[in-house]
Amino acid sequence: MKAHRVSFFVFIALIIATLVVFGLFYGVGYDNPVGKYNAPEHTGTLIVFMYAMAGICILATVLGALGNVISSFGGPKGVNITGVPNTAISIVSILIFVGVLVGSWVMASDEALRLPNGDFFTDATLLKISDMFVYSLYALVAIASLALVVNLSGIFKK
Repeated sequence: MKAHRVSFFVFIALIIATLVVFGLFYGVGYDNPVGKYNAPEHTGTLIVFMYAMAGICILATVLGALGNVISSFGGPKGVNITGVPNTAISIVSILIFVGVLVGSWVMASDEALRLPNGDFFTDATLLKISDMFVYSLYALVAIASLALVVNLSGIFKK
């Protein structure tokens, strides 16, 4: 079976799974008391599904990048039809991503956070991770925007 057919069937399966999970979340009921409120019964199902989808996305990204690097070693001079060096771009992209994550971890704060009820959240690891994700999001959006502007400007076109 060709790769695009497999991709199509995986896409359809993920859409169906998403519709089922959201149908359970919104349609089953609210008989799960949490304090003075009722939470939907399948809140846990939705949270686990979101974590699974994020994990699948991360795994597909890493495997795709590694597959691109590995497959480009056997090509003619490591370039594709347009003359772009696949291996170099993949390696630089991975290094930028890892560099942004390490840099944002170093910049992240573990200072206690005051909650609305007056208590303090003091888990240093979670505080650093949440700051790291926010900083890396800002940095990667800025890098992607800069790359888009450079690409549209035609500076590196032959």
